[in-house]
Amino acid sequence: MKKILKFAWCVVVLCIATGCHNLKSQDLLRIAASPAPHAELLYALNEDAKALGLCLKVLPLDDYRIPNRLLLDKQIDANYFQHEEFFQDECERYNCVEELVPLVRVHIEPMGLYSKKFSSVQELRRKGKLTIAIPVDRTNSQRALDLLESCELISFKHTSSLNATKRDVCTLGERKISIHEIAAPLLMSSFQDVDAAVIPGNFAITGGLSPQEDSLWLEDFSTSKYANIVVVRKEDLATSKIQKLKQLLQSDRVRLFFEETYKGNILTTPLSPQS
Repeated sequence: MKKILKFAWCVVVLCIATGCHNLKSQDLLRIAASPAPHAELLYALNEDAKALGLCLKVLPLDDYRIPNRLLLDKQIDANYFQHEEFFQDECERYNCVEELVPLVRVHIEPMGLYSKKFSSVQELRRKGKLTIAIPVDRTNSQRALDLLESCELISFKHTSSLNATKRDVCTLGERKISIHEIAAPLLMSSFQDVDAAVIPGNFAITGGLSPQEDSLWLEDFSTSKYANIVVVRKEDLATSKIQKLKQLLQSDRVRLFFEETYKGNILTTPLSPQS
């Protein structure tokens, strides 16, 4: 696995040139990021990074299983793809609570309910039998179930949705609902085969959907609970390049990029875990 990841990293670095010609005067920082909007933001900030003396080398990845392992293996210096709930779950899974830390909260992207067969949640509620796809990973699965409860398509056997899984789902009334768990990157290609799908914002945007315009239901993303974060190794927090990265991502250019590019589909957050 390590050899494959190292090869992939070399290929991407060769293919994505960021114009860092004088590395003696710049700090090289390797960062893995989801293709959109994460990597797109980093590309847009390239000139600002160079002005800070920071050379960004971006590795676009849409497989959630890889970036934290790359960081633990010291093949990259930072990653930018996950929200805080997912990160906490990953830390418990890989027993790396003391090794990896969030550097800064950057943006919030909403999870939404989408359908190619129905034009409203009301139509879905009237259907007697539904098949709905949701992400398979634990934190995003629970997040998707919370969304389905909020739009009154499901309820839970227990009063709280905390740590709920699809086995805890109760249908409302006579409606029968089948929940299919699918890897998040595959939801866009498979949601035409189900009645509806709950899709994370970045995959919806990459697939050409506008969360604000195309979703049947959108979660409330005014909270920072699902803020997307940049994660680094704890031992590197005080290094020059990590502090420059933090300064870069807290600049006003980040807000302007999301406002101009995503027109309200993504919100920035000023909150910083390490501030």
